[in-house]
Amino acid sequence: MRVLFLLNNLPNGGLERQLALLATGLPRDWEPRVWAMDGGPFEGYLRERGVSVVVSPRRARFDPLPAAWLWQELRSWRPDVVHAWGWMPALVAGPMCRLLRIACIDGMIRSGALEPDFTRLKRLGMASSTLVVANTKAGLRAWDIGPEKGRLVYNGFDLSRLDSLHACPRPEPGKFTVIMTGRMTPVKQFDVVIGAARRLSAASDGWRFLLVGDGPERERLISQANDLIERGVVVFPQPAMEVLGLVRQANAGVLMTNPRLANEGLSNSIMEYMALGLPVVCGDGGGNPELVQDGVTGFVVPPGDVHALASRLARLRDDPAMCAAMGAAGKDRILRDFSMEGMVRNMLRVYAEALDSVRLPRRRKSPA
Repeated sequence: MRVLFLLNNLPNGGLERQLALLATGLPRDWEPRVWAMDGGPFEGYLRERGVSVVVSPRRARFDPLPAAWLWQELRSWRPDVVHAWGWMPALVAGPMCRLLRIACIDGMIRSGALEPDFTRLKRLGMASSTLVVANTKAGLRAWDIGPEKGRLVYNGFDLSRLDSLHACPRPEPGKFTVIMTGRMTPVKQFDVVIGAARRLSAASDGWRFLLVGDGPERERLISQANDLIERGVVVFPQPAMEVLGLVRQANAGVLMTNPRLANEGLSNSIMEYMALGLPVVCGDGGGNPELVQDGVTGFVVPPGDVHALASRLARLRDDPAMCAAMGAAGKDRILRDFSMEGMVRNMLRVYAEALDSVRLPRRRKSPA
């Protein structure tokens, strides 16, 4: 069986990590291939693991040539399943998949909210697909995708990533270390975490905040936190493909998102925190409440609320037993409900259903 994964590009992001997990975790009787309009760090990652990658670069934002190259790829390679992870390739591939009777999965719903840009085109891509897959219930609700076409497949976490962490430092004694990882864009509220760091460090000593990521906001955030950096309260480590070594140094994980700009789907950052036994404090909205059980594996707070974030972090520091219990509960939840193997199994069920759907008309026309 052949599956062709489609996406815009291959940067170091959560979507690309999940695609890589799926592509490398498929059974041996499946042959994956990745098609993208631009490359990135995950291009090399996939090639090193034996996954074929085809890059059809754009000369401009709406260059029609990649669409022609994609159509040629569909005609020549004839995959059994096309799985689009971006709305543009989904829109382009959908009609051709219908013509060639290829099962087409639209997997662009990776957020817990309806995204306002190009909404009609995104809906058109969903309409031409066989099935629509989202990684949260919140995403399916936001796009009003019902059970007749919508399917839920939660993200998975690759536990083998933990194997190389035995030599990595643990939390620094005498300090309570908080980490937030993510792309440093206006969507991620690193400002709120800096505000909580300023408030908590003014009230007591022993706080350390690791802010990990790259992006257009990084230099501005460093300037904003300059006084805290000088005091050793806030640290901006150099970003890298693998962040688990830094997560291992923390006592708690944080993720704050601006709901006016986006809502989380099923956050890879939160899953990484939980897999390493960290309690989580995250902003309400999107898929966060589907992953973090408030009062059990961490705390869900109002987005943008510096006071709420600071108070929950103070509670975790002041109650080590609660902190440890929440972290252990989160790790158990990842092992039970969000394994990589479970994600692959659930996606294969979606592929099988989509294949049956496109093959059924042929069966009906076959002679008895």
